[in-house]
Amino acid sequence: MRIVAAVFRLGSRGNRLLRGGLAAVAIATTLASFVDLARGYAWGVDALIPLQAAARWVTGGQPYLASAFAAPPGYDLPFLYPPPVLVAVAPLLALPAGLVVLAWMAAGAAAAFLAAARLGIPRRWIIVVLAWPPFAEAILAGNLQTVLFLAFVLLYASPPSRTRPWRPVPRDPHGASRPAVVDGLLAASIAALKLSQAFAWANVLRRRPRAALAGAAVAVAVVLVTLPVVGTELWRAWVEQLGRAADPTWTRGGAGLETLLPGPGRYILLAVGLALAFLAPADDAGASVGSVMVVFGQSLRMFGVLFLVPAMLRVRREVALVSATLIATYTLPGLWIGIALVVGTHLASRRWPDLLEPAGPTTG
Repeated sequence: MRIVAAVFRLGSRGNRLLRGGLAAVAIATTLASFVDLARGYAWGVDALIPLQAAARWVTGGQPYLASAFAAPPGYDLPFLYPPPVLVAVAPLLALPAGLVVLAWMAAGAAAAFLAAARLGIPRRWIIVVLAWPPFAEAILAGNLQTVLFLAFVLLYASPPSRTRPWRPVPRDPHGASRPAVVDGLLAASIAALKLSQAFAWANVLRRRPRAALAGAAVAVAVVLVTLPVVGTELWRAWVEQLGRAADPTWTRGGAGLETLLPGPGRYILLAVGLALAFLAPADDAGASVGSVMVVFGQSLRMFGVLFLVPAMLRVRREVALVSATLIATYTLPGLWIGIALVVGTHLASRRWPDLLEPAGPTTG
């Protein structure tokens, strides 16, 4: 027991060796997964799908194809974003598709870099961190998730401290000097583009109602302004598309807990998650709301785990490294055991604060 206590005592030689070993395993697993991902993934797939949908739309076709749900993994998967996205993407059709996809992927990589830096991750480590599957898959796919994650981080994290790397500085939207509409837009943009991730908006609705309502008003204004262009029929087609995406028999629908729940169970899960996000403690809302988004969000994919990062940076480094390794194995058990380790430790830290990484100065 003395040996175990010495190994887990912060600052001890045994603890430094333990952390170094766990970090080496996490990095090795991450790099191996990145190599496999880079070799076998459809690069730019989530950037090309909206372009293809917009091309169909501007030529009088249907952007929301039901047949896409029978397509294998690749560039023919269904388009799921709301109709205003088509209006924004359509002008890009005048440019070479390859150039647009590369720019889209570069923007996603830049957003991921900025989010990691805002969370206090030292710059010399950011490249390694971005190779971790939740970041890497979003970047290689050209998925908007890194942009939405950056919005989340800007909402809940203040500029990092130079003396405390790897440790986010929590930010409470309620006490912020930033204009309410900015916080509202950050929260509403996440919910507007991916309805399954509306938890941050629910939290802001409690912490800063004026901001949440301002963001929602802007989202409604976008819908109304674009409605004469897209029409009501396209909105109906989008709702039907979301219904098809929620079908548990669709194997590409994600690995969320809702896949285990029959019938209305997924909506109960979503309602519980929204309630927990609404009530999340103000002193650590980024980690708490992010954890709720991962556990209770619908259609969880690897890049959806990004919202767990604030909690991973809050808990003891040993827990975070083990979790990062498990998630990087790209296995369903590894994914959920890694999530459970971080969420469980973060919850338990309310009772046992020593489960959190110390708040004092650290080295990166």
